[in-house]
Amino acid sequence: MFNRFKKKSNRYVAFDVNEYLIRAIVMNTSDIKQATIYEYPLNSGIFEGDILVDEMVLYDILKKLVQEWEVKRYDVRFFVPDSSVMMKSFEHPSDVSTEKLKSYVEMELGRTIHLPFNQPLIDVYDYLPNDGEATLFAAPSEEINKLAGLLDDLSLHPTIADVRPLSSIRFFEKTIGLAKGKSYLISEWALDGVSISIYKDRKVEFLRHQPIDISKEKWKFILDNNQHQFTYNGNIEEYRGQLLDQIAELDRILNFYRFSLYKGERAVDEIIVFGCSPEMDYIVSEMRSSFNTPIQYINDGKVQAFHANFSSKDIPLIGLIYREEQ
Repeated sequence: MFNRFKKKSNRYVAFDVNEYLIRAIVMNTSDIKQATIYEYPLNSGIFEGDILVDEMVLYDILKKLVQEWEVKRYDVRFFVPDSSVMMKSFEHPSDVSTEKLKSYVEMELGRTIHLPFNQPLIDVYDYLPNDGEATLFAAPSEEINKLAGLLDDLSLHPTIADVRPLSSIRFFEKTIGLAKGKSYLISEWALDGVSISIYKDRKVEFLRHQPIDISKEKWKFILDNNQHQFTYNGNIEEYRGQLLDQIAELDRILNFYRFSLYKGERAVDEIIVFGCSPEMDYIVSEMRSSFNTPIQYINDGKVQAFHANFSSKDIPLIGLIYREEQ
């Protein structure tokens, strides 16, 4: 979503910072096999959903981690808050080249292209050059700049802010492969929400983040083999009820795609499921019993077939590593 520096460095950190956890992949060379994975759990009160509310506490934590992980002056890649991203298709004159589309959008903001927030950070994807159409991804700059400012203050260099579902799609394109002509609904299940995208032939056709309304205090974690395993410290049926609500919402999205967008002429061909929810087996089982659409569950084993040291919860970060700086 932005590239602050034109230089390209093999030494960088791919960060995933959310309400529950800081997860990072440290790259000291261009070889992902040499990467190091770190995790650090966060207490309540630092974030409220996607909103950073206690910058000083997060600054102190990051200051300690920068020293422990030995990443001072590294470049940093991170994700835009999931709930803030919006996607918008737009038409453009045929003489505007792919390389000039971002400048064109910046010029047209508030004139022919309208967004519901001021001072957005934007990225433009031209899936089929010279067809007169492209897709705009935008997010309000305030929350992104909060984190980027903290990183700057810690002698780190924020270079890329990416859209999480796009990063996951990049992983699937380069590993399991996404077949030409097929439509995929891709769902990532986190503790507190579901990120949903629909993708076909290098084009994102739908993008949404659905929150799961469960108090952070009900999640507890234990450290197991340097990884933080979360468990639900409450009535598990309460949490599963929320999951079933999200599965029902996926059904509505499938129907919207088929009948509203394509008038019954096209449907999603396959659903891809992955995530860090401790209830992934339950989620996949319920989805398979609810949908006729084929479901592919990307578990740890399928990721480790390509990257032995990683797991399915690393998919977005691996996609962030795959991204080329522009």
